[in-house]
Amino acid sequence: MKQSVFAQTFMHLWLPVVLIIFLFAGCASYQAKPLAHSVDLAPTVDQLTSPMVNPTDGLSLVDVANLAVLNNPDLKAQRKRLGVAQVQLYAAGLLPDPQLSANLDFPTGSVPGVVNAFGVGLGYDIIPLINRGARIDSGQHALQQTNLELLWQEWQVSQQARSLAVRLSSQRQQIDLLREMHDLYLQRYRLSINALAKGDLTLDVTGTDLTALLDILSQINQLEQTDNDTSHALNGLLGLAPESPLQINLPPIPALPEPQALRREINGLPQRRPDLLALQAGYRSQEAKVRAAILSQFPSISIGISRARDTGSLYTNGFNIGLNLPLFSGNRGAIAIERATREQLREEYQARLDQAAVDVDKLIRLQGIVAAQQQQLDEYLPALEKLVDRGRGPFRRGDIDALTFLNMETTWIKKRQEKISLDQIQRENLIALQTVLAMPGDNQPEYVDATGGD
Repeated sequence: MKQSVFAQTFMHLWLPVVLIIFLFAGCASYQAKPLAHSVDLAPTVDQLTSPMVNPTDGLSLVDVANLAVLNNPDLKAQRKRLGVAQVQLYAAGLLPDPQLSANLDFPTGSVPGVVNAFGVGLGYDIIPLINRGARIDSGQHALQQTNLELLWQEWQVSQQARSLAVRLSSQRQQIDLLREMHDLYLQRYRLSINALAKGDLTLDVTGTDLTALLDILSQINQLEQTDNDTSHALNGLLGLAPESPLQINLPPIPALPEPQALRREINGLPQRRPDLLALQAGYRSQEAKVRAAILSQFPSISIGISRARDTGSLYTNGFNIGLNLPLFSGNRGAIAIERATREQLREEYQARLDQAAVDVDKLIRLQGIVAAQQQQLDEYLPALEKLVDRGRGPFRRGDIDALTFLNMETTWIKKRQEKISLDQIQRENLIALQTVLAMPGDNQPEYVDATGGD
């Protein structure tokens, strides 16, 4: 019994069909992963990821930095980016897939002795093998760059968290100072009102006391608004719910580093600072891309083998080569793009290195300026405090003009606030120096291993 056309065709093409079914069976499947629709902030400090932190007695600057590095939402997203770079390196090392082709021809008309013709071919593109080493080099350097960028991001978040903690503590010290003075001024104003009603005090003194009270209230209100901004910024940086309170314990200001020693550290920045190392890795990755583009300019070659039968029932085995002639493009456009990108990265690296030197010099000079101002306050503030204490008695007896005493007392309060602010600036400046120079310090956290991020 004569076989059907379908049966004859299947007998010749069964191997390609089975191979295609087998390949599709090994493909990845799609599963949807919907976005979250609820806030994912820790309600309390205890529920943050904190293997090295005990928040029972308050948080040190190191504690704050570690909590930020481990729990910051942006850093969590950056660590996922590291996984993307790892997958890209994996993809760069994969060998190209062969190309399978099949065809079937049915003769028309009533010519005797003809049969259905078919052909099966297997081809392979050679160029991806030629530039595979360059692509792997590029992927390895890109992964290293992502690692270092993540480390630098951790340094940045650490600096921001420590600076916000210093700022928050400073603002609350100033608020406590102003509230202390508010209670004093409120008590004085109430006594003035009673004395004025009895005729024992003049109106100008009572007006002066009221002015001082209102001025203190205005300063407290402004600082409370600033404190609200700072506390929310710090909680957000830590991945902490905004209503969760934080208690910060500041250590004494450490000894300031010598300016000359700091300037000597600038020379080692290219070998130490994570962002500069990341730019170096990115440049090496781009060098590999330039090399891959140059390798790809050679004629694209594909080779293959084939098995065929024509309509005359003649079977043939064949070998074929495909060749692209680089007459018009020759991958010159891609090469030019990669070279221009390499030059751009070179300039970006130089600009970052130059800016680092400028930043260090600025911070060193600020350290000296603030230190001189602190020394002046330390010298004169105790004397001003004694004058204010000595003037309170004569002021109550009316022996000192009310406006004169108020100006003296207001100056004393402002200088105490200035001292707190200068301490804050010096602490933040030291943190910035440690970060810009990539130097370990007393307030420096233990950074997580970027290669092990989830």
